[in-house]
Amino acid sequence: MGEEKTAGQSVACEYLLQALRCVQCGKCSSGCPVAFETRHTPRKVMRFLQRGWVEEAARSPFLELCAQCQACTVRCPRGIEVSEVLLALRRLARAKGWAREDGFHKSMERMIRENGRVNEMKLGLAAQLGRIPRHPFEDLLLLFKMFLRGKLP
Repeated sequence: MGEEKTAGQSVACEYLLQALRCVQCGKCSSGCPVAFETRHTPRKVMRFLQRGWVEEAARSPFLELCAQCQACTVRCPRGIEVSEVLLALRRLARAKGWAREDGFHKSMERMIRENGRVNEMKLGLAAQLGRIPRHPFEDLLLLFKMFLRGKLP
């Protein structure tokens, strides 16, 4: 088991070292569909890593928003796997306790461990319980559409 963890850490380290090849051209951020949502962008996270600010990079709010769509990786002229760097950074943040735990991901991981797959209805309910809905009418409309499409039991 210890060997697996060491192998996993070396893979994460390998991805994080790719950030050193970044020339800060900004193509990753210009192609990112969620970069406008936060002041941090893939380019900024890569810069944090270049400066050795791993914890700052791992605490970046952008990591929570990254859709893993691979647009940054495809656009990178240096061939850096930016999305993999971000994913490795997210895993490191969770391992070190730098990332804040949220109910959605905990519920999803528990479902996968217990059932081997995710039940969308249960996951949605687990994520929304205890929260005040921001858009109650839109949520009801979505619930109705899901029912009509047979997504609900």
